[in-house]
Amino acid sequence: MRWQNLIIDGRERCMAHLRPATHTFEISSRVISVDFTFGFHCFTDNKNEGPLITNPRSNEQRNFSQRRYDCSKLLPEFVAHRFVDAKVRAHFAGRNNRRYFCLDTFDYAIFFEARKLASKENLLRVNVISAYQVDPWGRTSMPKGQLFNVRYILEKRNEGLII
Repeated sequence: MRWQNLIIDGRERCMAHLRPATHTFEISSRVISVDFTFGFHCFTDNKNEGPLITNPRSNEQRNFSQRRYDCSKLLPEFVAHRFVDAKVRAHFAGRNNRRYFCLDTFDYAIFFEARKLASKENLLRVNVISAYQVDPWGRTSMPKGQLFNVRYILEKRNEGLII
């Protein structure tokens, strides 16, 4: 999704940092391009503490979260320079039990899915579904289980395998 700037409480919020971006990584002797997209949950929540906004793609309504929005400004730097060397846990979530990965940087959680684009060689799409600061009391609710290297996840997804 290519987010347009938002007007929240009469102020314009720039969304340029959450527009799609492509980065290339060397993984197992291959150069793999990864298209990153960023979801609605990167700057909204359901805490009823901000103005209600609607996702123009899905019509989902959530509250604008200034805290999530501020933290989301760190995402482009993270995906460009730290993402590929991070560790993640598999996580099943949502009503349809979709498989996500949770990158847990202690105080910031990033949930994403990685897909191979069917007609393209060495091209993946990573959709950052949600990203938010984890409060100390919320640490126990973070996904548990085996840690995987992001490089491994991308390598296997590039091969068309499901992890």
